[in-house]
Amino acid sequence: MKEHLQQLSEQFVAAQKTISRVQPLLSMYAYPVCAELFVEQGKEPDLKTMKRCEKILIKKAGLFSDFSGTSALVIISLLSMSEDPEAMYDRLKEARDLLRRYFPPVPDSIALAAVILNEETDRSSWEGLVQRAADTYDTLKQKHRILTSGGDVLFSLLLARSGKDPQEVIADARACAERLGRQQLDPKIQQSLSRVLALADGTPDEKCARFERLYELLRDRGRKYGKEYQLPMLGLVAMLPQDVEEIAADIVDVDDYLSKQEMYKGIVPKYSKTLRLMHAAMIVAGSGGESRNLYIAMEITMWMLFDVLFI
Repeated sequence: MKEHLQQLSEQFVAAQKTISRVQPLLSMYAYPVCAELFVEQGKEPDLKTMKRCEKILIKKAGLFSDFSGTSALVIISLLSMSEDPEAMYDRLKEARDLLRRYFPPVPDSIALAAVILNEETDRSSWEGLVQRAADTYDTLKQKHRILTSGGDVLFSLLLARSGKDPQEVIADARACAERLGRQQLDPKIQQSLSRVLALADGTPDEKCARFERLYELLRDRGRKYGKEYQLPMLGLVAMLPQDVEEIAADIVDVDDYLSKQEMYKGIVPKYSKTLRLMHAAMIVAGSGGESRNLYIAMEITMWMLFDVLFI
């Protein structure tokens, strides 16, 4: 196992243990996604700091607001990484209020969209970004009304921040979806996977073939990767610059490491083998690829996981 993957895996497991103590009754699916947020920032969650940020959130937002529910753990995690949590909350509220003017009040999605908008440090650019995102959202809703969900708000905003041509990305995603049609996937999962692939370089055929090859390589190594909400993450890791064979080997190495950890082993493990393999892919995805496109795709994949699993 590569040394940097060993280190990231250790940080990922340790972060989950700490985060689970902040809101122990929350869905267990939220902990690994938040843990990965810490790992990508190169920071370790601190229980006391997170508990203090939880109190700040409850005091300022209340128990029933856009910042409650599943998104609360994301907000608490990000506040705890900030030097000034209260000031960051105020910025998030300002971003939330702006988004409400352009998008429907979809639970959790507006809160997560506020997090994305807050990453843009120049507040004077916020309204222009949101306007462009709203235009993309309207296009998605017109073309795919049945499949439109809270994730479209997040996707539209991330696409606006990327500076990429929305029409080109949407056309690429549509071509990827057609190419993946033979896989007989759930329509929402196919849509999410296609969007992740659309943000990478290459033709739809090249990207889909690379994704399918990675799936086959894992299967050949005795790893059955899930074909539901786990697939967008596999699509992301397939777009890393390394050879697909090397990526598969890295995922297997991380999966082997995770299988020895308490939360992944035993007669009744906390996470199934399928989820464990997705977590391994998540760690590998966060470990490589410095291109702007991969960074955007990683963001979209993480927020889509929240949309598919929790919202």
